[in-house]
Amino acid sequence: MKRDPEPPLRPARLRRRAEAQAADRPAGPGVADLDAEARRLVHELQVHQIELELQNAELMEARTAMEVLAEQYTDLYDFAPVGYLTLGPDGAILGANFAAARMFGMDRGGLLKRRFAAHLAPADQPRFAAFLGKVFDEGVGEACEVTLRVSDRPPVALALEAVPTESRALCRLVATDVTARNEAERDRFVLGKLESTGILAGGIAHDFNNLLTAILLNLEQAESLAPPDSPLAARLADAKAQTWSARSLTQQLITFAKGAPVNLRHQRLPGLIRDAVGPAVSGSGIRVEFAIPEDLWTARVDEGQLSQVFRNLVLNAREAMPEGGVIAISAENVTHPRPGDHGLPAGDFVRVTVSDGGAGIPPEVLPRIFDPYFSTKQRGAEKGMGLGLTICHAIVEKHGGSIDARSIVGEGSTFRVQLPAFRNASDEASQRSLPRLYAR
Repeated sequence: MKRDPEPPLRPARLRRRAEAQAADRPAGPGVADLDAEARRLVHELQVHQIELELQNAELMEARTAMEVLAEQYTDLYDFAPVGYLTLGPDGAILGANFAAARMFGMDRGGLLKRRFAAHLAPADQPRFAAFLGKVFDEGVGEACEVTLRVSDRPPVALALEAVPTESRALCRLVATDVTARNEAERDRFVLGKLESTGILAGGIAHDFNNLLTAILLNLEQAESLAPPDSPLAARLADAKAQTWSARSLTQQLITFAKGAPVNLRHQRLPGLIRDAVGPAVSGSGIRVEFAIPEDLWTARVDEGQLSQVFRNLVLNAREAMPEGGVIAISAENVTHPRPGDHGLPAGDFVRVTVSDGGAGIPPEVLPRIFDPYFSTKQRGAEKGMGLGLTICHAIVEKHGGSIDARSIVGEGSTFRVQLPAFRNASDEASQRSLPRLYAR
């Protein structure tokens, strides 16, 4: 283990060490023949020479220690997991480490002299300008959160902390990627609202289902009394059909409720997805393209409830493309080596992705799409009464999985469903061949 360098030698201590070393060195030739004063001067010169040697050795050791510290600092700076940047008063980037360059999607050389604010979302640029102005004008440390925009990549949420240098000519800024943290917080917030709303929905659904049962019984009795081909019989049949549709909605509410039962069985997903998707695109100008590998792992799921998830996602995509288009559905086996991805534990998962080419979801709306009764669709005079994505979230969460969405306005939306997988689970459902292209 390397010892810490000794403290600098003080003059008296330096003199004593030099005197001790001089005493151990043999006198040079002819010194003994000199008179006392000359010998004293020679001795003094020898002590001064030794003092210079000791000081030089001390300086070399201090230089080596500084080089080691500088190397350690450089390593810590360059390879830190957070972004370190040096900014001028105008927001120009004058220095950055590797993590900061990765955040901006470029090398360090290309990042220098660029304006930090130019890479932020337009809505965040005034906030950043005020944040930077306060750092330089008041000479105090400040913090704020902004959204970084990088081409060909999803937006990145950054938590910024900055402190000015003593001269206020520069500021040191630390940028931390908090995208995953914010997503986890949103998931927890949505889950809390789902739990409270689920209790209410479950109670209402059960009571409403009892009322619908009584209505159906009366309609069936009335239908048995009406002439078979009469207009009354036709109207009663239509009323029964609408009542059954209402019961279907009630079942969705019960599924959404926290206490809804889940009947889990090992399933291969390709056939399940195909059966759910087919009716959802029937009669539309939508084409569905599948990319699902033959060796997809099995998942332990409730077939009926999971079918509802994929049906709702495809219906959502269909509504986003009223003029027709392509819905891409892919699946893959993934392994999370450590916990943390959308709150999932480490382990094996099947990831199913549903993408559309619709109008996309605005960034300010995207965090709320799984909220109960939130919707961007207009339903007559009412807006925002949707439950489809909320039910998808509730079902996937009950299966121990996750669902998330990414969207770019004008380009479309992508939903990812991740479910716990089993590599060697016994198949309880036959694997049916899946065509690469399905259209109705």
